[in-house]
Amino acid sequence: MSIAIPTEIDIDGSTYYQIDIKLPLRSYSIKKRYSDFEQLVDTLCHDLGINHKDFPYTLPGKRINWLNKYNVIEERKRGLTDFLNGMINDRSLQNEREFLNFLQLPKNFKFQDRPQVNNENWHELYRGVKTELFDLSNTYGSNVIKLKEQIRKSIQPSINDLITSSGVEDKTESSRRRSMISQLQSKIDEMLIQQPRQSSAGAFSRVLGGDGGAVNAKETEDTLPLNNKELLQHQVHIHQTQDQELEQLRKIIARQRQIGETINAEVEEQNAMLDRFNEEVEQTTDKIKQARRRTRRIL
Repeated sequence: MSIAIPTEIDIDGSTYYQIDIKLPLRSYSIKKRYSDFEQLVDTLCHDLGINHKDFPYTLPGKRINWLNKYNVIEERKRGLTDFLNGMINDRSLQNEREFLNFLQLPKNFKFQDRPQVNNENWHELYRGVKTELFDLSNTYGSNVIKLKEQIRKSIQPSINDLITSSGVEDKTESSRRRSMISQLQSKIDEMLIQQPRQSSAGAFSRVLGGDGGAVNAKETEDTLPLNNKELLQHQVHIHQTQDQELEQLRKIIARQRQIGETINAEVEEQNAMLDRFNEEVEQTTDKIKQARRRTRRIL
């Protein structure tokens, strides 16, 4: 799907922008005023529970220079085109009902842009989901209701696709993928349960570790100079390092399990050999007893 604004139309002194929408099976055009775009942003911000400054896409400036109105309109057409194309490619916004109504799409229309998951792109798509989850956390912060809604819309379907494609012939790789998905689900649970801590003055306190537990990390010489954003990046780096160490530990444990299974198979084989040896000893003992009885008869 693509959107273009090739021209504008003056109706009763008002400028309407012609929006050409190209779908896979058909194309059509609609006309919208600049104020319609502003109303769209207002409604979406209200529905999503965010401020206008946090909305990820910006409308072109509202200024009007009547001496150079043509250039202003041309600039607006380019800006509005970028605005709409950005939104139709944004999985967290593309299926918002207000946006679909704005484009005058059918009520049952849904954007389906999730790529097909396969063995070759599984890890790439996993990283994409993890990055998107991190972005949602930064965007919605403590607004758990909106965060949960966006996770349900854009994150969970992708996770379901990853789960479906996690089974491969390599049992170790399959187990590793399931472990990665489990970590992702645990992170989601943590985000939805976690509440921001407040000081007695009512302001948000600076808590290292961010888990809201009884024991929090202490400030160090490395963290004291950092602002909140840098501190978050610092903690993310630490978590990534811990993830790598956990992955190495998982590999070691998997190797130890494999060795244990090999030893167990060897022990079972040795036990079977001992059982056969015991049976042969018992048969030999019986033969010796029979020979002794025959010998006694002869004597």
